[in-house]
Amino acid sequence: MRRRTFLELFAGVSVSTLPGFRSLSKAPRRVVVVGSGIVGSSIAYHLARRGAEVTVCEKEAPASGATSKSFAWINASAGKQPYHYYRLNRLSGLAYRHLEAEVGGELQVQWGGSLEWAEGAEDARTLRRNVARQQAWGHPIDLIGEDDFNALEPGLEPGVPVLAAAWTREEGSVDPEGATRALVEAARREGARIEYPCEVTGIVLRSGTLQGVETSLGPLQADALVIAAGVDSPRLAAMAGLDVPLTDSPGLLAHAVPGPRVLGRVALAPSGAMKQKLDGSLVVSGGFSGRPVSDDPRGQAEEILRRARGLLPGAEGVRLARHTVGWRPVPEDGFPVLGFSEGAPDVYVAVMHSGITLAPLVGRLVASEILDGVQVEMLEPYRLSRFESR
Repeated sequence: MRRRTFLELFAGVSVSTLPGFRSLSKAPRRVVVVGSGIVGSSIAYHLARRGAEVTVCEKEAPASGATSKSFAWINASAGKQPYHYYRLNRLSGLAYRHLEAEVGGELQVQWGGSLEWAEGAEDARTLRRNVARQQAWGHPIDLIGEDDFNALEPGLEPGVPVLAAAWTREEGSVDPEGATRALVEAARREGARIEYPCEVTGIVLRSGTLQGVETSLGPLQADALVIAAGVDSPRLAAMAGLDVPLTDSPGLLAHAVPGPRVLGRVALAPSGAMKQKLDGSLVVSGGFSGRPVSDDPRGQAEEILRRARGLLPGAEGVRLARHTVGWRPVPEDGFPVLGFSEGAPDVYVAVMHSGITLAPLVGRLVASEILDGVQVEMLEPYRLSRFESR
């Protein structure tokens, strides 16, 4: 209990008071942020709020890449280990509350937790082990019985015996495009310039010092550059002589037409994840394993929606509206890449999977590292330098 209270407090205080910080007062800097997915938009907002002169350069439109095609589950439970990575995700999930207070209801966060269950014996053992590990870390997760399962989601009918089920209380989801637009508009209100379509064509360095950024709209002067461009980040980083080892992982989502309210929270079925947005539309994922998308993605989306309808009798008549395939950026070892590099000390790389969950806290911490000249202890496991000995 003490750990949980500590975590809640940790996410709400000023970053300058957190362990691992040394505060150095600096004048606002000119910062160019490349990419306006949810991570880049959060970084831009926090930089502008701190008084930096921020220009966002987005080659298409805000949330046009992996962000718009994300399931957008705010969580610290889906494979978030070891502890340092769990902690980063947990604190960022809590930081959404802080961000909601700043930005307002435009973020459209849907709280309510998540419900996961297992139907096979081995899967049930795995779920129980995961719950025990997370409870030891202070995570608000509990194994629940049939009565609690039915009370939480009366509209869910698995159809087979549930051998284990877990409810995580403090998780949620967002509309990824809506949340990103809210951050973009909040950044604008703080004075940031949002330029799109704007493509970076070169990074100008002189003796390793950043001079500016060449773009399709003309040159931009900058004291610091943030590369937060998802799967395009390695190409951009290479312009500064940096090697960012990254793979991409396809993710298929089925989006249904709006229908009756049948789900109150994120539901993690053995066949995939489901949620229902504020407008009543179901979003269904085929899973998080990185499995390939078929040659017929719409047909595959019809199938995963059919499976979801089988679990939700109240959604029996709901039909597919559209499907999306997103290419999610995944650093080589699965963990975020965050920070400056000795090879280009004014170029900050910020690329990661789980960007939806991590955006609020990463935005705050990156702004502090850039503007205060600090190194945040919590981000040390995620430096680009860890790949140098490959």
